[in-house]
Amino acid sequence: MFFIGIFGVQDKEETIRTEQAVTCPLCGAYDRYEVLRVYNYFHIFFIPVWKWNKRYFLRTRCCRRICALREEVGQRIEQGQAVTITSADVKCSEPVGNSCPSCGAQLHSSFSYCPYCGSRL
Repeated sequence: MFFIGIFGVQDKEETIRTEQAVTCPLCGAYDRYEVLRVYNYFHIFFIPVWKWNKRYFLRTRCCRRICALREEVGQRIEQGQAVTITSADVKCSEPVGNSCPSCGAQLHSSFSYCPYCGSRL
């Protein structure tokens, strides 16, 4: 947060929709995901005045990934339209290092054991 006197600039993350019992567009598992809206805003006396840099993301519970969602799809979801998200609508970066087969946590490639759940990699 950048704050000067009575005004400032902050980032904000809001959950637009949580989809229950759907097929994940990334791994194909039957689970849930959340659609997030992230933006920057300028505020005076902590009242938002101007928003910019609006972006949409998809956070999955099954494969524990956060991927960028196409802006058109995010806007349609925000307007309340029923949208089926496909793998063509999301852009994910490749995970760096290994992931734990038990809990799905992203780990450094030099780890032999998961520091979160203790299982062997």
